[in-house]
Amino acid sequence: MASPQRPDPNEPRRDYRDYEDLKRARMERRTSAGAGFAWWWAFWIIIIGLAVWWAGWGWGGSGGWWWGNRAGNPPAYGTPYGNGSTTPPAANQAAVNGPGLDILNATDKNPYIGKPFQANDVPVQQQVNDHVMWVGENNATPMLLVLTGSGNTAANAHIGQGSLINITGTVEKAPPQQQAQQQWALSDDGAKRLEQQGAYIQAGQVHTVQP
Repeated sequence: MASPQRPDPNEPRRDYRDYEDLKRARMERRTSAGAGFAWWWAFWIIIIGLAVWWAGWGWGGSGGWWWGNRAGNPPAYGTPYGNGSTTPPAANQAAVNGPGLDILNATDKNPYIGKPFQANDVPVQQQVNDHVMWVGENNATPMLLVLTGSGNTAANAHIGQGSLINITGTVEKAPPQQQAQQQWALSDDGAKRLEQQGAYIQAGQVHTVQP
């Protein structure tokens, strides 16, 4: 009677090969899924990074909203552009010129006391009353201008807030803060600014610049 054939001891069992194939297939699926998940996260990290970069610095000269000065900074004085308007100065607006420009831009104006003042196309940043106003470039701290003489008034010269004027006069020493408030009806901040600057413009002639 023939004896049944014995299995080859060196040949892997069928069920063992099936288990290895199944295990390998599962590993491949996990690897594929992990790679897809990683690519998904990489895509969104890139998108978020580009958005943050654009918001912070911008590109192509556009500037960013946070650090690229895209939104723009308001001038040091005025609300918001120093002329009582929400509109920035026109691009074709004439620049302030004349020897008085150095005096307007000087932080310490004491060295100019007693000297003549002459400047053209000077913006009126704020009108205090018919004889007193703050003048200077719209992006700079203004200087006090006082009109002298009974007929030399803002009304007669058709001067208003935002006007451009030509000024001829002299630089005078500023009075104490309390006296300036009483004499010219300045606010506390205005009188303090005048005292810090140390001088003001006493205008002999002021003319409105026609647009």
